[in-house]
Amino acid sequence: MATDSPRYREVREAIAARIASGDLAPGDRLPSERALQEEFSCARSVIRQALAALARDGWILSSQRGYTILGPRIPWISRLRLLSAEPWDLLLDDARQDKAPEDVAEALSIPAGAPVVVRTNHTRASASGERWSDGASYYPIAGLSAEAVAILMLPGELSHDDMETAYGGRILGYREIIRARTPTPAEARAFGITDRDPLIEVRRTSRTSGTPVSTFIFVGRSDRFEADYLIQA
Repeated sequence: MATDSPRYREVREAIAARIASGDLAPGDRLPSERALQEEFSCARSVIRQALAALARDGWILSSQRGYTILGPRIPWISRLRLLSAEPWDLLLDDARQDKAPEDVAEALSIPAGAPVVVRTNHTRASASGERWSDGASYYPIAGLSAEAVAILMLPGELSHDDMETAYGGRILGYREIIRARTPTPAEARAFGITDRDPLIEVRRTSRTSGTPVSTFIFVGRSDRFEADYLIQA
């Protein structure tokens, strides 16, 4: 089970970088598949995989007329959008094996204390250094091969496709709980806010055919993020 970055992911990341930088603005249309194929010197199937990944992650919208830019999204939760125009960085703080805490175990339908991979990260403003969010992802690893666990421990952003490869099945759905709450004293210090400033918290559990394969807990400043849903008829 290879862990090298496939070609389609390189194309996906290159297009996502243009969207994040503003070179491709919300409402713009992407070049045609043929034009992208010529630009990246790759097969049409590679372009289609990259575009499917971008659409699944909320960066672009597919229609009969092509692909339209939706704008930058938070990589792990496509429905969240930044309210600040300031450039930002996503930093992986840690990737380790640990035991599932009780609330995580309940979300994943596993026993408390079962083995999991934990990945923690945060976003911060590139110029000011403000911390805008903290995130923690939990992946159950009981029964997984060493190669599958190695995928979950990869540095950088863990993609939807990485998860499907590790668990050997398609991700078919999610459960999300979104709420506002006040910060703990530690969160107030980390985010540079008062204990009365609300935070937005998202808990997202991903599933294959009825089996949870990850749960993600996101906590961010409510003046920096909003939930942005596009529901098509």
